Amino acid sequence: MKTIPETIINQPISGLNLTGHTLGEQLGSDPTLLVFLRHFG
Repeated sequence: MKTIPETIINQPISGLNLTGHTLGEQLGSDPTLLVFLRHFG
């Protein structure tokens, strides 16, 4: 299992239905599976 670097965890996020202001706040302290999806269209 890999951890996300602090520089990324502390980045601000925006979007619908998000409760946190940073990625770390959104993910919380519990182990979480994070999947990045990219669209090449």
